[in-house]
Amino acid sequence: MASFVARRVLATLAVLFFASLIAFVLLRASPGDPARKLLGPQASEQAVAALRADMGVDRPLLEQYGTYVADLATGDLGYSWRTRTTVTDELAARLPATLELAASAMVFALLLAIPIGVLSAGRRRWVDRVSRSAAIVGLGMPQFWLGLVLILVFFTWLGIAPAPFGRIDDTVALPARTTGLLLVDSLLAGDLAAFRNALAHLLLPALTLAIPLAAYLSRIVRRSTIDVYRNDYVRTARAKGASEARVLFRHALPNALLPILTLSGMWFGELMAGALLVEAVFNWPGIGGWVAQSIQAQDYAPVQGAILLGALVYSVVNLVTDLLYGVVDPRIRLATS
Repeated sequence: MASFVARRVLATLAVLFFASLIAFVLLRASPGDPARKLLGPQASEQAVAALRADMGVDRPLLEQYGTYVADLATGDLGYSWRTRTTVTDELAARLPATLELAASAMVFALLLAIPIGVLSAGRRRWVDRVSRSAAIVGLGMPQFWLGLVLILVFFTWLGIAPAPFGRIDDTVALPARTTGLLLVDSLLAGDLAAFRNALAHLLLPALTLAIPLAAYLSRIVRRSTIDVYRNDYVRTARAKGASEARVLFRHALPNALLPILTLSGMWFGELMAGALLVEAVFNWPGIGGWVAQSIQAQDYAPVQGAILLGALVYSVVNLVTDLLYGVVDPRIRLATS
């Protein structure tokens, strides 16, 4: 197991290197001048040239990349020209909001997908037909459009959802910051009013991300459960008189969830990236809106930092997923030991 983890750590370092290289080259290959963006069209050429020299973007590309990698080795992700703050500070302030949104969306997606997939694998064909139709609709809906529809229905028409601005109402006192996750911090502080308000703000954006993913995962759960039901050990358990509930929860479901573990790990990284549009729709103060604004301003460091963070999260989540495989299936644990 130790050698397996060591190999994955080395692979993660390689992924981070190539992610940094690709992001660096593509950003600088894009048209436009970041110094001109900052100073505006009325600035003189002398002022623009001085700012470009101060930014370091007038140096050869290879030299710029060497400086960037040297800074990364010391943990320096760079400095935002637009906000005048370090990328590390911005990420530390904004990551909890995006992480809470993505994690909640993943939980909601699994809570929806697993029971729907299991019921679809049963003998009631109408459940399978309804879930198949719902999956097609869910997969075909753009997330930003779904978010706007949810706002229209639950905020504008029904009035049961809070205004889509931020993570908590301005009238509610923020709990003491421990993790940066409002739901967790409010529970740690025993502030149920803040917890309820933060949860109300979180529900619609999390469901916007969760519904398309649940539509996809429910079909995977259905297919996997059907395949497991055909195995000899399931037939043997039934022949011994085991109830359908025991067959499902003791024998079928743990094995049927193995593909879901892999896909959940992969999709968590997708949720982190896909939150950009959803954060814009709900004015969620996470990484997505900040990166979008940085791209428009050609502010390189925040975009590079966000890409590296995404690659790191993706690699770590997949490592954790592989380790969880060993917990769910002892055969895998023994093979890697």
